[in-house]
Parts: sequence; C-alpha cells; structure tokens
Amino acid sequence: MNIETKTYFIDTDATSNDGVSYHDQWLERGIAVLSGGPKYERKIERLKRGDTLLLWASGSGVVACGLVVDDEPLKVTSPSEIVSPREPEEYHRKVSWTADLRKRPITAKEIIAYRGANPRGSIQALETGRAEIMALVLARVEEIDIAQIGEPTKDRATEVEALRQARRGQGKYRDDLLDLWNRRCAVTGCDLEQVLRASHALPWAASTDEQRLDPNNGLPLLATLDALFDSGLIGFADDGTMLCSPVIQAEHAVLFGVPATLRQPLNTAQKEYLAAHRRMFALTH
Repeated sequence: MNIETKTYFIDTDATSNDGVSYHDQWLERGIAVLSGGPKYERKIERLKRGDTLLLWASGSGVVACGLVVDDEPLKVTSPSEIVSPREPEEYHRKVSWTADLRKRPITAKEIIAYRGANPRGSIQALETGRAEIMALVLARVEEIDIAQIGEPTKDRATEVEALRQARRGQGKYRDDLLDLWNRRCAVTGCDLEQVLRASHALPWAASTDEQRLDPNNGLPLLATLDALFDSGLIGFADDGTMLCSPVIQAEHAVLFGVPATLRQPLNTAQKEYLAAHRRMFALTH
C-alpha cells in the first residue's frame, strides 16, 4: 500500500517577471509561490501535505526538490512578504526544500529523456518517468554534496574521507551512531546491522562539517522507518514519543508499526537535532 502523495513540477514563472527567477528566495524562506489571481490560488491549494515538489526554473531545469509541510496556502499581500515586486498578491505554501540542486540542476534534456517533454504550466503532476527522475535527483544531490567536501589534502585527508563516508551513512559516523544506540534500531531494537540505516536528523545541506560527523545528529533505523524519518513523515519529541504526519493514515500506521517510541532517553544534543528536524517538517503533537 502506498501513502497517497504525489509529485509535481512547480514553475518559478520567470517569464512573467522579466526573466527573473526568484527561486533563491523560495529556498531561503522555505516556500513555494504562485500568483495571478483565483485560478492560481486554486492550483496551489490542490497541493497536499507530504507532496513532493520539483522546483523548475526556466533556462536552468530542476533546481531543488522538497516536501509540502502545510495544509493550505497563505494569501500574502504585504509588500515586505511578497517575493515578486510585480505582484499585488501571492499564494505561499510552506516547503521543506530537502535537495538543493542549484549547483548542478537536472536539465531539460535529462527530464525529456525520462518523461518525453518539459513540464508545462505553473504546476504539473509528474507521472511518466517519476521513479527515474527522483532517483536522478537523489544521485545528483549526493554528487553535489560530495563535490563540496573537496579533495583530500595533506592536512585534511582524514576529515575529507570521514565526511564522504558520513554523507553516505557509512564509516566512523555510522559506527559511532550505532554505538550510541547499542548497535540496534532506535525504535524496534533490531540488531541486524545490515538493514539499519544511519541518516541525519538535521539534513546534510543545513549542517556544519562538525554536525555532519556528530553521531548525536541521527538515528539508526530500519529502512522503512528511515525513509519515513528522512521524508519528514515521522519525527520524535524530546521524550522520545514518535510524531506522525497526518499523511500517514490508519492503514499505513498498522503496516509500518507506528507510532512507536524511542528505546532510550535522549541526551541534550539529540533533543536539539530532533527539534530542528520537527521544525523543518512542521511536525507537532
């Protein structure tokens, strides 16, 4: 059974803004924007919490990927809040932009190879080629992250290798994280290490190098739980209680075995990282 979420392209509409794309502001503010009257308000209103957005910038391609983390659009009329100076009002959705592809966008040619055509219109569902395009997004953002770490030098060889392995959930970061949780899944207690994943609570792009290597900034989880956590569909309160997105319906909860509780108390650093994860995905009690 699949969780009922969809994937959409959303266009920054540079054409109507004299060729200027304001996607940098979208990413900085954690929003997606449409404008142009009630027709476009209805379009952005159709987006549901948990839907995936591919941010399409004409002339560049897909420059970011994120998840919708609110339930309805906010109509914005204040000049200080409006993104495009040409618009009298805009319709904003809160988005956790989890993949920043600005340094190496997914090009129109790549999209056409899997989908047969570029996206058209302000919002368009991605159906044909979805699996291939989303796999390309994940691979591309990892390539960007690894490249940003830089090449090993005489003074940084050990640090660079540790960061590269941590980005892949491997190496010393993974080993230290497993040690914090007695080498078991933080939720189920499963000790079969081959099926445990070590991802970050505070995403890689939002972390310093020190935070990227900090084993407090993550949880060892079974693959299914890790996917839910990484997608912001579950999070954890300071007392270890699991918080579930309303996207997870009753039948999904039964299949996934959620909600559940962390197996051991959290230390101060873990609470801070998990609080940042909750804020990023708007998870509340």
